[in-house]
Amino acid sequence: MLSFGSLRGAGPGPIASVAPDGSGGGVEERQLAAPVLLECGYYDVEQVEAITQALLVTLGTACVEKTAGDPFSQPAAVVPDIKKEMLEYLHSQSESYASGSGVVSSQGMHQAAPPSKVVDDIFEGFIRSKKNLYSRVSSKIIHSDKREDKIEDFVQELDRTGVWMVGRREVLAKALLKRVDRSKTYHCKMRFGTSEELAEHKACCMLRPLTCVNNGCGNVYSALHADAHDGSCLFKLLPCKLNCEAMVARGEMEKHSLILCPMKLLSCPFQPVGCQQTMPQGVLEQHCVEFLGHHLLQVLQSVQKHEVAVGGQGQRILLLEKALSIAQRAEAVDIGSMVLTLKEQENRVNLLEQEVKKLRQDLKATDVSAEVLQLRRELRNLQKQVGSNTQSNGSVSPLH
Repeated sequence: MLSFGSLRGAGPGPIASVAPDGSGGGVEERQLAAPVLLECGYYDVEQVEAITQALLVTLGTACVEKTAGDPFSQPAAVVPDIKKEMLEYLHSQSESYASGSGVVSSQGMHQAAPPSKVVDDIFEGFIRSKKNLYSRVSSKIIHSDKREDKIEDFVQELDRTGVWMVGRREVLAKALLKRVDRSKTYHCKMRFGTSEELAEHKACCMLRPLTCVNNGCGNVYSALHADAHDGSCLFKLLPCKLNCEAMVARGEMEKHSLILCPMKLLSCPFQPVGCQQTMPQGVLEQHCVEFLGHHLLQVLQSVQKHEVAVGGQGQRILLLEKALSIAQRAEAVDIGSMVLTLKEQENRVNLLEQEVKKLRQDLKATDVSAEVLQLRRELRNLQKQVGSNTQSNGSVSPLH
């Protein structure tokens, strides 16, 4: 099983030697004869930091994947078991890679691969081995952002609660780096017989840790990467790119050049009235003082032009107001005419309705008069017939 001691190796200490006769001698003789070799012990700081952080992320990810879809198990509950399995997996896989007898990942490894890349592939293999069926299916269905957020939150929780302290992870990271560093370029394997020789070597070892001296940075890196850090450090003071006398931090250069630098080119504030000069920001005030009279004359000329323009605009406004008033009056007249026309039409309609009513009444009266006349005629005829009948009866009665 992988442990800190097994990955760390023997470290500095006495190296046993064989006796001249080949027998190896006794223990006491070997201890007296064995030279004490002191190991440098420096590692590439960036590689160690990357592996140290990856250890915690891998543990958190594996715990989340192991408990995905299980309502009765939480990632925190399986941390001890997953951590133990992870150490065993790292031990077997790193040994396999170091001996060259196994394949760490499906993509394979090259001898010159950085240790952090080798270890990352080992970590990916371990995470895949912890995925359950639900995790494998949900990774294709559920949005990956939710899964990544859950993993990130749990990793932060592990870091906050101190489940795996940074110091212990760093020791394990160095042991892993030493084991998988086939090229021997990311850790110093030099050994020395005296402490003076060791100190002399450490003073110039390319993997010795250096702390950035730029105010505000404080990053630690190996001497091998000093030039790269110096070329990218945001806190390194550089001469202003606009050639002012200030020394500006690389991270503040853009802000300095756009806002603060006295050599920043600005247009004269009287440019709208005619001054077309541009000058460094630092001499702008002096320019305004020297050309005050000229600027005032330009302002006066601009005001006069504006007055003429305003006068012309005023006349145009008056004409527009008059035109609007005429249009409004014409519209009012049109509306009045329409109202009168409507009233006239309404009166005509009323008159026509009255005439129609009267005609109906006259027609009705005419029909009644004709009937009365007809009845009168019939009555007269009846009277005449009765009269004639009476006369005829009177003339006949004496004969009886």
